[in-house]
Amino acid sequence: MSEVKKLPRKKQGKNTGKSIKQEIFNTAFNFSQLQSVSLPHIEADGNRELLIEGCKGIIAYEEGRISLNTGKLVVTVLGGGIEIKAFSDIQTVISGDIISISFESVQGDKDADN
Repeated sequence: MSEVKKLPRKKQGKNTGKSIKQEIFNTAFNFSQLQSVSLPHIEADGNRELLIEGCKGIIAYEEGRISLNTGKLVVTVLGGGIEIKAFSDIQTVISGDIISISFESVQGDKDADN
C-alpha cells in the first residue's frame, strides 16, 4: 500500500498569524493605511459624550463650542452645555448636548489630501 504524504500549507500573502476574517476586515476598511496616518480616534456615546484619543491641545473652549488640535485635524464640537470632563495626552472627554462635530484639515499639512 502506498503512503499518503501531507503537503505543507502555503502561507498566503500577509496572512501570517492573522485570521482570514481579520485580514478581510482590514482590507475592506483599509486599516493598514489608517493606522499609519496619525489621525484622532473618536468614540461617541450617543449625543451626550465624546472620547477623543490623540488630542494635542485645546484651540477654543467657550460656551457652546470646543475646538481641539489633533495634529492633522482640528475637531470642533458644538452643543449646549458642553464641557471638557477630562483632558490628557491619552484621552479627552467632552460631555453635554452635542449638536455637531466638524473636522478641518490643518493648513500646511502636505498629507491632508490623502
